[in-house]
Amino acid sequence: MINARARRAGIAVAVGVTGLLVAVTATTGSSAAPSVDPTIVAVGDIACQSLQQNTNEGACRSGEVADLVSQLDPTRFLPLGDLQYSKGSLDEYQRVWDVQFGGLNPITMPVPGNHEYSTPDGGGYFQYFGAAAHGPTGYYSYDVGAWHIVALNSAICDSVQGCGPGSPQYQWLAADLAVHRGTPCTLAYQHHPPFDWRPWQKFVDTDDDGPNAGSEVAGLRDTWSLLDSAGVDVMLTGHNHMYQRWAPQDVTGARDPNGITEFIVGTGGRSLYPLGKKPRPKNIAAVQNKAFGVLQLTLHARSYDYRWIGLPTDPRFADAGTATCR
Repeated sequence: MINARARRAGIAVAVGVTGLLVAVTATTGSSAAPSVDPTIVAVGDIACQSLQQNTNEGACRSGEVADLVSQLDPTRFLPLGDLQYSKGSLDEYQRVWDVQFGGLNPITMPVPGNHEYSTPDGGGYFQYFGAAAHGPTGYYSYDVGAWHIVALNSAICDSVQGCGPGSPQYQWLAADLAVHRGTPCTLAYQHHPPFDWRPWQKFVDTDDDGPNAGSEVAGLRDTWSLLDSAGVDVMLTGHNHMYQRWAPQDVTGARDPNGITEFIVGTGGRSLYPLGKKPRPKNIAAVQNKAFGVLQLTLHARSYDYRWIGLPTDPRFADAGTATCR
């Protein structure tokens, strides 16, 4: 069911069904353009039940992050996977996520992470979010304002199926991007980052042998290449528990002013990780691992504003700017 707020925003949803593109379009009560450009808030690695204080992983702060998102009052809330620790079971969602983030569910457009699949087939996630989870595949697309937004399920991109050419998700994505080729601005989001600066080395999907290449999930660079060729502007991810903004780049990791800008926003409250091994990748434009918080994007007709917003009690960090769509 499409909620009342979605109807007012005129959001069109394309559901990910294996190999198919099914469009579900909400009607609007008025043809008048909205007076204010829509905003989205995104963050991953979120709802935790309890962590002992003073551990090397930090304290559980997801309740404060939920309050911050509510205060920002976005048009859409994009949780970037690993939404509920530690196994993403239905019971955990009902006891923790529902208490902290349940009030945001009417504007929430989720994607799953690897912790959701600690419960077989992501059962807790798909049961809790129902139609909003777009099961059983978990990938779908929709429009917000002038933007087309693609929600991907990187947690099913394992070494057996992958997400490369020929896989169901890849085929669906190619069809979806082709249908929306004329959209001025496009954003994609998933849990695992194709490019990352991680504190450990465990990579199977990389174009080099260094410690800073990407995530440990197969097929992510194939997805990036497809998104890049279609002119996608932004990719939002989580998984690494810190904040990173990467300069626009191509599939090889080379700087490209016409490439995709990737944000990693794994600062949803579960814990914070140490920085990656040196040297720091040249394409990282901003990084911090001392504060929990969220990324806010304001979606204009042919550009966007981005702003990191941390919890008020955490160390201050600033990263904000404006970028033009490709």
